[in-house]
Amino acid sequence: MIWPFAKRLPALDATSSARREALTRQKADLRQPLAEMRWCVVDVETGGLDAQRDPLLAIGAVAIEHGRIALDASLEVGLLQAQSTAADNILIHGISGSEQRAGEAPHRAVLSWLEFAQEAPRVAFHAGFDQTVLQRAEREHLGISVSAPWFDAAVVAPLLFPDAAAHCRHLDEWLEHFGLAVYARHGALADAYATAELWLILLLAAQQEKITTAHQLRGLLRSRRWLSEN
Repeated sequence: MIWPFAKRLPALDATSSARREALTRQKADLRQPLAEMRWCVVDVETGGLDAQRDPLLAIGAVAIEHGRIALDASLEVGLLQAQSTAADNILIHGISGSEQRAGEAPHRAVLSWLEFAQEAPRVAFHAGFDQTVLQRAEREHLGISVSAPWFDAAVVAPLLFPDAAAHCRHLDEWLEHFGLAVYARHGALADAYATAELWLILLLAAQQEKITTAHQLRGLLRSRRWLSEN
C-alpha cells in the first residue's frame, strides 16, 4: 500500500504528479508459490553509511519473474546532486562528481524506482539499509510511504545454509561459496544482479525445505528474530 506521508504533498510538475497518483495501491500476494512470484531485487549507492542522513546517489534494481532473472527488466538511475560527495567517498561508490551533477531529478528517479518495483516484495543484501534509504527518499521527494514487504538475503542465506554461515558474511563470500561469477560488482545495478543470483539459489533451497510461499518464508524470519531476542 502507498500512504500519503503528510497532508501537504511536495509540489511536483503535472506529469510527475500524475505518475505519483497512478502508483499501484495493490498489496503483494505473499501466498503465491515462491517460483511464481515477481521479486524486485535492489541495491543503492549512497554518499556515506548513515542511512538516515547521507544522500542517495543511485538505485539499481532487477526483477525476478517465474523463477528467472528478467534480463529485459532492470532499472539503473542516478539522482541529481546539488553538490558532489568528497573525493574519498567517490573512490568507494565510483560515481564521479560530473555523473552526480548530471543525474535525474530526485523525485523522477524515485518515481521510476516505485514504478519498476510495483507491489513486488523487495529483496536486498543487508536490506535494512536499502529499505531505510529508499523509504526516506520516498517521503522526502514524493511525500508518500510505501509499505511493501522486504526480505534480507543476508538473513535468509545463513538460515538455509547454516554450515556456510561461519565463513560467509559478505555478499562476495556467498557468491564465491556458490560459485557464482557475476559480470561486475560494486555498482548499484551490478550488486542488485549479484544479489538476484544468490536469491534464486535461496528460493530453490527454501522450496526443498518445504517453504513454498513468501508468507511461510517471512514466518521463518520472524521466528528467527524471536529466537535471537530470547
